[in-house]
Amino acid sequence: MRMKSLAVAAVAVTLALISTYACTTRKGELGTDANPVRFYFMPLKGDAAFNAAAPVIEKFLKERTGLTVKAENSKDFISIIKALGNKKADVAFLNTLGYVLAHDWTKAEAVLKYLYGDVYSSYKGEVLARVEGDVSAVTDLNGKTMAFADPYSAGGYIYAMKLIKDKGVTLGKIVFADGHKDAVEMLYEGKVDAAAAYHTQPSADGLMRDARTEVAKEHPDVISKIKIVALTDEIPNGPVTVRNDLPPEIKQKLAAALKDFARTPDGRRTLFELYNMTGFTAARDSDYDGVRTALKDLGKNVQEVVAGGISFYKTYIEPGLE
Repeated sequence: MRMKSLAVAAVAVTLALISTYACTTRKGELGTDANPVRFYFMPLKGDAAFNAAAPVIEKFLKERTGLTVKAENSKDFISIIKALGNKKADVAFLNTLGYVLAHDWTKAEAVLKYLYGDVYSSYKGEVLARVEGDVSAVTDLNGKTMAFADPYSAGGYIYAMKLIKDKGVTLGKIVFADGHKDAVEMLYEGKVDAAAAYHTQPSADGLMRDARTEVAKEHPDVISKIKIVALTDEIPNGPVTVRNDLPPEIKQKLAAALKDFARTPDGRRTLFELYNMTGFTAARDSDYDGVRTALKDLGKNVQEVVAGGISFYKTYIEPGLE
């Protein structure tokens, strides 16, 4: 009797997982008004940016592909990954670490990489220090206090920490800020000896565009007060990601239309205001192998560094492996 009860319980748990993680009920041909292509957006610049961009992108994709597209504003990256796994999402804007996790768990595919400044498909992390301080090289960080952007940032933590480890440096104290801007702010105010944040190439006219510019409004002298000590290895930009079983013809239509969208004045303005991006280029999963190597070198995996990753894994993935 006990074995029978256990078997019934196991079946119930399995069915519950299937109903949660497996394909949700979606009726009608994909891309129709009854069953639109669901496009999930990253939560980077708030509701106002999403509300302005969503109808513009939906309208263009409908006109260019004939597909009805419904934009969804995600509350966090884990929500996007869950949606790709249970087929609530068909396509999504994802960040670099979020994509690695999505591919790891749901076999989602990268189809386009974001471009910044029209030509840059990758970026770097940067180690920053005060000009008047005593940190002029990574090796000067031994025993120092350093602020990282957040534990889920490739440029503001993972790659910067790998650089420090490769130099044989042992930090005195690690502080996680609430983002790149806060990390720079802490350094500017003298609360830490160094900081890690994102770095992007200067514009064509030499205008700096790295994380220091995030605080330039409050501190106009930040570029003269805070210096770049070192740059990390190249980090691939995040990708436009599709669920693994999205019909190839729909995937191809969406990818082509998004590239065309970025070439129009309205599209370029919309993408820049939404995510600071200026276009797209082709992407492959192998583009992100360097990220996996960096995680491995730190003795970590992506589940440990993506917010909510471990709980998602234990809830939806691990039971299916037992």
